[in-house]
This record gives sequence, structure tokens and C-alpha cells, in this order.
Amino acid sequence: MIPSQRTYLLLILGIAIALLLATVFNQQISLISTLVFDGIVLGIALWDGKRVKPNRVKVTRTPLQRLSIGRDNLIVLSVESRNQVARILIKDYYPLEFAVSSPTITATLDRNSNKELTYTVHPAKRGQFHWGDIHVRQLSPWGLVWDDWKIPGSQNVAVYPDLVTLRSLSIRLTLENTGTMRRSRNLGAGTEFAELRDYGIGDDTRLID
Repeated sequence: MIPSQRTYLLLILGIAIALLLATVFNQQISLISTLVFDGIVLGIALWDGKRVKPNRVKVTRTPLQRLSIGRDNLIVLSVESRNQVARILIKDYYPLEFAVSSPTITATLDRNSNKELTYTVHPAKRGQFHWGDIHVRQLSPWGLVWDDWKIPGSQNVAVYPDLVTLRSLSIRLTLENTGTMRRSRNLGAGTEFAELRDYGIGDDTRLID
């Protein structure tokens, strides 16, 4: 468990109270009061943190297929909450060689609900890459402690050339070549001097000059 910012603020408040008491009472009373206050805060934070574990969210990554070079590949994380409102922070251990849209993802889920969280990765080269586990933090109901754990999700992922882009390029080149062939086929069928040629079988006799 990791103390939240709210817990640190409460501990600082205890020090401020101690300084205030020191101006009225002696330092010993001030010190005892601070220790008691901070002890209560830490005790409540510990109890609050223990309430998260039985209500941890369930996180699964959609199975990764082969990825494409030079384009944004969508990654989907499915999150399911339990009997508490879940305020979470997720870090998916993608390969460090990839550019990523969101290094960490934050979300809030109502109790007993589902949500899909997405981000994109942009590989720059082909090959085999290792994907790590999913790191999750969930804030306790009173916001005093972050529960922190990892979900197994290790796997190897292959990156290949962008087949969609290659297919689109191939179609475009085919269309361009077809247009060039048509223009070549029609060359010499006009009546301008530069387009004149010998008569061929099948030519329109009205265009003979």
C-alpha cells in the first residue's frame, strides 16, 4: 500500500497542530499530541487500505495480434469493478521501443460496472518484442491509500510491415498503370497533326484525312 496525497496532508496538519499547541502548552504536550494525531491518521489509512483488496478491479488485455510498422495500433484493456467505486491508475508494460499515446491510464468506474480503456502504440521497426505485466493502483474508499499490485500479462508480440498500407499502394499503382495504358492505346486516334498516323483496321473512316 502507498499513502495518498491526502494522507500526507493530514500528517502535515498534525505537525501544524503541534506547533500551535507549543505556543499554549509545553513542548512535551505538543509532541505527544502530534504522535497521537498522526498515529490515528495512519491507523485509519491502514484500515481504509485493507478495504480495497477484496474489491480490486479485474483488468484483462485483449489478446495482442501481430502489429504493423509505422501506424498506430490500438490496445484495449477491459476493466471490471466490484462492490466499490473504483478510482484506478493503470500502467501497461509495453515494449520501450514503441511510441505510446498514454504511458499511464486513469479512470473511475461505478460499482459493479465494466469499461474498456484504450491507448495506441507506434512501432518503428519489425521484429519480436516482449510485452510485460499490467501494473494497477486503486485508491481506497476514503482516498487515504493506493493499493498496488501487478496482473500477469507477459507475452511476445510480432511486428510486421503495414499490410493495409501496402495493399492500398498496390491498388493505387494498378489504377495508375491502367490509366497510362488507356492513354497509350488512344494515342493517334485524334485529328490534330501531331496525332496523325497510318490507317489501321478498326479505325473510324470518318477520321481519315
